Amino acid sequence: MISRMVRVAIALLWLILPLGVVLWQSTTASFEGALSDAFRALSGSALLTFAVTLITSLIVLFGALGLARGKRLSATWASFIAVPHVAFAIGLLWLVSPSGWLVRIVDALLPMWQGPLQSSWLSSKSAFTLMVVLVLKELPFLILMTQANVQQMPVLRWQQQAQALGYSRRRFWWLIVVPALLRRIRLPLYIIAIYTVSVVDIPLLVGPNAPALLAQAVFELNWQFTSNTQGLVHWGSLLLVLVAIVTLVVLRVVEWVLQRWLSSLAASGKRTPVAQTTGKRAGLPWFWAGLAVIIFMSLLLQSVQQSWFYPSLWPQGWQWSRWLAEWPYIAPLLYNTWILAVLSATLAWLSAVALLEVQAQRQQHQLHVGWLAMLMVPQLVLVLGWQQTIGPDSGLIGLLWSHTVFCFPYAYLTLHGAYHAYPRRWLWQARSLGYGPWAAWFKILVPMLKRPLALAWAMAFSISVAQYLPTQWLAPVTHPTLTTEAVSIASGGDWRLGSVYALAQWASVWIVFMLALWGTRARN
Repeated sequence: MISRMVRVAIALLWLILPLGVVLWQSTTASFEGALSDAFRALSGSALLTFAVTLITSLIVLFGALGLARGKRLSATWASFIAVPHVAFAIGLLWLVSPSGWLVRIVDALLPMWQGPLQSSWLSSKSAFTLMVVLVLKELPFLILMTQANVQQMPVLRWQQQAQALGYSRRRFWWLIVVPALLRRIRLPLYIIAIYTVSVVDIPLLVGPNAPALLAQAVFELNWQFTSNTQGLVHWGSLLLVLVAIVTLVVLRVVEWVLQRWLSSLAASGKRTPVAQTTGKRAGLPWFWAGLAVIIFMSLLLQSVQQSWFYPSLWPQGWQWSRWLAEWPYIAPLLYNTWILAVLSATLAWLSAVALLEVQAQRQQHQLHVGWLAMLMVPQLVLVLGWQQTIGPDSGLIGLLWSHTVFCFPYAYLTLHGAYHAYPRRWLWQARSLGYGPWAAWFKILVPMLKRPLALAWAMAFSISVAQYLPTQWLAPVTHPTLTTEAVSIASGGDWRLGSVYALAQWASVWIVFMLALWGTRARN
């Protein structure tokens, strides 16, 4: 009875209520204007969104499949995944600008270099820049998901049998492991695709403007309070759902074709000599960690520099007072960000733990996709329905609820594998020694799963810190955060001031992740 009440309460708060509000709003909204006019106005944005999402998802998919054979370094991956998208985009733009730090380093190493560059593909707002930022940020996430699934597969036994039949390690990976792996990583790939379809803050910083991506176009139209534009907003949200559905269908077709093709190659009987592992991929996780460090350093130098002329590697003048001058403005934003993140992460974490415990007691070890349904709906469609139902300034309670809706599925997804892999016999033995159910859970399970539990909370915290659209549409005046302010300042072109807010956002997430890793390290 209690387990059923727990599941019903979680489903009501984080699934039924948020989806029900959107469905009710969609049925009562007045779709003013003709569909043909809306399609004519937004078709270019829809096609661009579909192309960017599909290309980005395929690059991330094949990149993850090719790089997942490397050494698993969870702490390294976590340190990079913890980088907020906004802070990463701001730092990357300065790093690769025509007179940025990378060009200065090349100039210092190569005296014959004639710099600075006249232009750079990555320095301007374009679809190419947007895809580079999204690929660099989403690829580590999918590699982590891929490696986690590989750990649950009998890869070693398969490899021994394949080598006995004459398969090389590379051919074994692609022809034997990858077809079985594609189905397992389908859900994380879909999550990346849906995020790309509906992301708003990154296109505002690095995406094209003519035409803009569909989510960005709908976001900007929603600030124009005329009947014509509001009709375009409603049609645009429906078009966004259609783009997401078509993208997922195309990705499913690509998966099916790839599986059939690899299976036919495996059945062909062709063998290649067994090759020795070069070990090059073992160092690839450090590439992302190194990139994060370089971007962090570029943001730090940009935030304190007063004058930095080309081709100097370091600023000629320093302005440390910029941080002191901005602190009265950053402090309230930092307070709002942390209060929201701590409360929403705690609510999401408690819900995820309660749900996983109920499933473990009922011996339901499969990942239930239904609990991740909020990640399969474009965020803009959800937040738009909430805004039009509860108002544009719903206060702390409405904003906290919206953040928790998006934090909960990530906490559940992060903790699911470790929680269900935990051997429950330890709890049974504790109960046989006289421990009660709560005492056994707190004194036996929690110490043994302290790192997965801590990382799940840290992941939910970072998701809340990175939320832009819910904060911007539900409480932009009463509860602005570091993310909304960083996007606003960086969009205006003030990179030095934008770096200050990006670093404050980054530090908020990084400190929590490092505390989670350091506080749960193994002790002798």
